Amino acid sequence: MEVIFHFVLALARTKYSGRIVYAGFIHDLTREKEAEGKLQDYAAQLEVQVEERTHSLRMSVDALKRTQVELNQSLDKEKELGQLKSRFVSIASHEFRTPLSLVQLSASLIDRYAESLDQKNIGKHVGKIKDAVLNITAILNDFLSLEKLDSGMIKPSLSHFNLSEMAEEITREMQIVLRGKQKIIFKHRGTGQKITLDQNLLKNCIIILIDNAIKYSGDDSQIQFYTKINDHNCTIRICDDGIGIPESDHKHLFEAFFRAHNTGNISGNGLGLSILSRYTGLMDGQVSFKSRVNRGTLFTLTFAQKKNHEQKSIDN
Repeated sequence: MEVIFHFVLALARTKYSGRIVYAGFIHDLTREKEAEGKLQDYAAQLEVQVEERTHSLRMSVDALKRTQVELNQSLDKEKELGQLKSRFVSIASHEFRTPLSLVQLSASLIDRYAESLDQKNIGKHVGKIKDAVLNITAILNDFLSLEKLDSGMIKPSLSHFNLSEMAEEITREMQIVLRGKQKIIFKHRGTGQKITLDQNLLKNCIIILIDNAIKYSGDDSQIQFYTKINDHNCTIRICDDGIGIPESDHKHLFEAFFRAHNTGNISGNGLGLSILSRYTGLMDGQVSFKSRVNRGTLFTLTFAQKKNHEQKSIDN
């Protein structure tokens, strides 16, 4: 062990002889230096521990922040789910109750008219029953489509087909649901007529838009139905002159079970445009719209065109 001495020298002049006398003492500082070294080591250890604890505390704070964010997201999702459930219950109870009431009433009236063989009224109420059943079937189909989308069961199946021919077929099929003097005017633009998409998904998207145009337009209205193909993309446009969509509702339009506030008593379950948007997304397409209240609505579907060699491989 290293021994450290402290030497103190004192000078003194004797009283009698005047001689200088040197005096001193030695102080051993070994223990003090050892204590000082231990103190420095302890301070260094404390500094390391403080840094470690600070790092651990920061990690804990970060973990708490992440947990808080995840919790807030879960609460938001739960709140959104609650709102969807509320909309579903409200719409489903209304949409099912109305056609079922019609079925019950018409069945009772048919029973009454059958006694007197009133064929005119019997046929009238049989038609109402058929319409009500079709309405319920459409609602159930929408619910089933939504469930399949949520579970990932729907996958696009691409094929190369004639868009113009499919659009003309849809136009003919939709004639039976037109009201009053309503008309569907179809026109194809562009040189090409074939595209590569999922034909069934695209057909459902177009039917949803035309059905909405018919539903929310007057009895004398015209529904404009256009298809266009160029080298880069294909577009489908459906334009009506109906009740339009309030601007405050635009941001919610593609949410499940949402209906615009000006739809009134017009039947609907708020699923059509949500399904349309998701079908379009599955085909890597885009849906956009412009609308003004009491002036009508224009919906546009846009899909990028596949390259020629991709189309040939699908055909083969």
